[in-house]
Formats: sequence, C-alpha cells, structure tokens
Amino acid sequence: MKIVNEKPPMLERIFGAGMKPDTGRVVFTYGDTIYNPSGKDVPSYLIAHESVHAIQQGDDPEGWWERYLHDAYFRLEQEAEAYAAQFAFICDSVKDRNRRNLVLIDIASSLSGPTYGSMIGHTAASRMIKERSKVKP
Repeated sequence: MKIVNEKPPMLERIFGAGMKPDTGRVVFTYGDTIYNPSGKDVPSYLIAHESVHAIQQGDDPEGWWERYLHDAYFRLEQEAEAYAAQFAFICDSVKDRNRRNLVLIDIASSLSGPTYGSMIGHTAASRMIKERSKVKP
C-alpha cells in the first residue's frame, strides 16, 4: 500500500454522514492508498488495519465507501474485522494479558466512539474485536 500525506477525497462525505474522525490521528484507505492527513508516521499495526479495508474494497473502493457511509451495520462489520486484525497484529508481540487488555480497551473505545458515529457500546465493541481476532487470552 502507498501512503500519501494528504486529506482523503471523501473526507467531507464522512463528516456529512455524522462521523467525527480526528484528522490529526486517523488515516483513511481508498483502494491501495492510505491517506494520512496528519503526516505523522503510520505504525505497522495501523497498516495492518488499513490493509483489511483495502481487501474489503476490492476493485470498487467508491462503491465500498458509498455503502460504508450510508449503512451503519456494514460500517460496523467492516471496522470490527479491521480492528480484529489490528488487535491480532499487536498481540503477536504483546504476550502479557494485562497489556493486551489495555490495547483491547483502547481500540474498542475507538470503534465505539464518535469517529464512526458512536454506533455500538464499548463492551459490545470489545467483545466483537476479541471474538473476531481469535486471539487466545
């Protein structure tokens, strides 16, 4: 995947759909490109997350984004899969259960927060990510 330090082409549509991503820390994938508005380094675990979105988008990123913006259930499913990959990636190097739990709490906060339109509670987000990651405690 290539990374460009600029705003994504669909940013205004994202805000218009009621989502509130912090462009100082969130990145966006469109096709094989990660848009990084902040210009900060993109960590490997985030590339793992965004790579899932690239696969999900396949050869129709515009169609994927259209559905993502208007179908909250679809958005939740897509993000849960990507966060599960992110969690599994991190757990490959973090073996301490307490640290893993802190990571899970943090990413569940992201999934359940305003970035995606506050579409799920924190506990349910945590459970979804953990189950889909298939990471053993």
